[in-house]
Amino acid sequence: MKQIISILCVLLFTSCTWVKDGDVECDYGFWLNLHYTYNILDVDAAPEYIKDVSVYVYDADSNYVTRIDIAQPLLLANKHRVRIEGLPEGDYQFVVWSGQSNSEYAVSDGKGKSDQFRLSLSDQSNTVMTKLPDLYHGKLDKIHYDDKYAVHDVYMMKNTNQLACFVVPLSQDVKMNPSDYVLEIVADNGTMDINNEMASDKLIHYSCVPEQAVINDDNNVQLHGIKYNLSTLRLMENGNCRLVLTKKSDNQTDQIFNISFPKYIGEFGSLYTKLGKKLEPQEYLDRQDYYTVIFFLSEELDQLMRLQVNGWLVRFNNLKLN
Repeated sequence: MKQIISILCVLLFTSCTWVKDGDVECDYGFWLNLHYTYNILDVDAAPEYIKDVSVYVYDADSNYVTRIDIAQPLLLANKHRVRIEGLPEGDYQFVVWSGQSNSEYAVSDGKGKSDQFRLSLSDQSNTVMTKLPDLYHGKLDKIHYDDKYAVHDVYMMKNTNQLACFVVPLSQDVKMNPSDYVLEIVADNGTMDINNEMASDKLIHYSCVPEQAVINDDNNVQLHGIKYNLSTLRLMENGNCRLVLTKKSDNQTDQIFNISFPKYIGEFGSLYTKLGKKLEPQEYLDRQDYYTVIFFLSEELDQLMRLQVNGWLVRFNNLKLN
């Protein structure tokens, strides 16, 4: 009986190690607790959207220490907590990326100083024609690590956006040929630093293969136009990000409109009340990750007359935006 009790005591006090991180309810170890509440619904969606993660660890002098990669099964088993172990006691910076393991992204200078870190699109050309995989970022600064039990919350931010764009004439008698038009996002947001800020002025052209589309206007009149499904990395309020529509004809291109997308949609944050407060433009841009955008053109197809984003309408007073 004494031997049985001794064995049970050993298992009780070593259970967190014995299960190899499978039970995060034990008061043992140093953990990063991942959340994704910085979304337009303000709910924690980490279990649904945060898949595998990579944690970059830097010391108090911003020197690279190690990288910890956690696959989705272990992340789910640990209730989206990441176990950190084996570090000397001290202060550290922890940078968490989710989705960076996808082949669409590449990391350079990951083992140098933290301010040398860069995450960018792996394709070094200036054109993106595919849907970008979800990418998330989170960071903790000056966190003390020792052998005591600790859980630190890391709040993730989504870095990818999807736009379902429709370009239609205001007249039902006018039709558009998808092969004659190119809609693209032109932005310098293809590279991010350790703080999730833009770190390059190289312009990236985000585009896609267009499709025929039909939508109904407010009077239930069918308008024939074009649909584009665009992806882009993080939208910045003061960044260089333009939505550009051009028409191709006779070996030349004519620009129909060229507008600052973040400038217009960021203002919608002050009108958004579902979170119980007005949102600053950048917060709205970071929380909202999906947009339905309708561009209404003049009958001559040479002016942008109205812009509708997620139900919000902007009128341009017949001004030509070039």
